[in-house]
This record gives sequence, structure tokens and C-alpha cells, in this order.
Amino acid sequence: MTLSAQSPPAAPPEAPDSDQEASSPTAFIAVVIVATLVVILCGLGVTMSGLFNFAKSTAAPATATSAPAVADAHVRIAGTTFADGQWLVGGDIQPGTYSVTVGVGSPGCTWERDSSTDATATSVLESGTGTSGITLVVGIKETDKIFQSRNCGTWQRTSD
Repeated sequence: MTLSAQSPPAAPPEAPDSDQEASSPTAFIAVVIVATLVVILCGLGVTMSGLFNFAKSTAAPATATSAPAVADAHVRIAGTTFADGQWLVGGDIQPGTYSVTVGVGSPGCTWERDSSTDATATSVLESGTGTSGITLVVGIKETDKIFQSRNCGTWQRTSD
């Protein structure tokens, strides 16, 4: 009698890994849809937040008889002062020389004069910065279209 070598029985096929099931085409499509919705909602959020609020102010120019609105972030008194924001020259504010003393605790004042309302880098005529306690003086010209400032405080007109 001869003995023959037998091979061990074949192992049963392995069950699919649960991680492999998540890589199905349906899961991929769901991820793409969710990512697209996130991008769309972020875009809407930025647009609606006012980040791109270039020269959209509809406020009438201040006059000597107008009273400042307490809740308005763009307070102007008698056409000679205005707060941080973006202003249409000749509409919201008048040309002239303005000064501001940057408030204590300001993270840093930035301002710029623009030749158009398109918000491109090529439209910037002049810009500057200031730190807490510094007094800045800026000449806003009749040919300027936009003047804007951030973290500077209230600008006061000092001359025409």
C-alpha cells in the first residue's frame, strides 16, 4: 500500500471587507454631490455676507440737516464725517482732505483711493496703513470713484 501526499483542503473564499463596500460608485457619486453642494453654499454665503459689496451704497449724500442713524454702520454727520466702509466719491462723500486718528486697540487701519468701482488692483490710485494712535491725512480727489477704509475710525473733513 502506498501513501500519497494530499494537499490540505482549499480555504473558503474570504467575505468582502466592509471597507470595500463603501467604495461603490453610489458612494462616490454621493460624495461628489455633497462636495458640490458645500462649494455652492460657501459661494452663496460669501456673496450674501457683503464681502463683495463694492460701491452698492444707496444712501443719499449727507446734508447739514440730516441726523446720524444710530444703527447704521456707515454714519455720516453733516457730510463732513464718515466711518469705516466703502464710499462713492461725489455721491456718499465729497472730495476734500480728511483725517483720522486710528483708535487704541485697532488691529491696524488700511485705506485706499480707487479710480473705478471694479475692485481690481489696477484701480487702486493710492493706499496706506496706520497703527493705533497715529493720525492719518488723506486727500480724496474729485476724480476718485471710491474711498474705503477698515479699522481706521471716523474720518473728519479738514478742508476742501
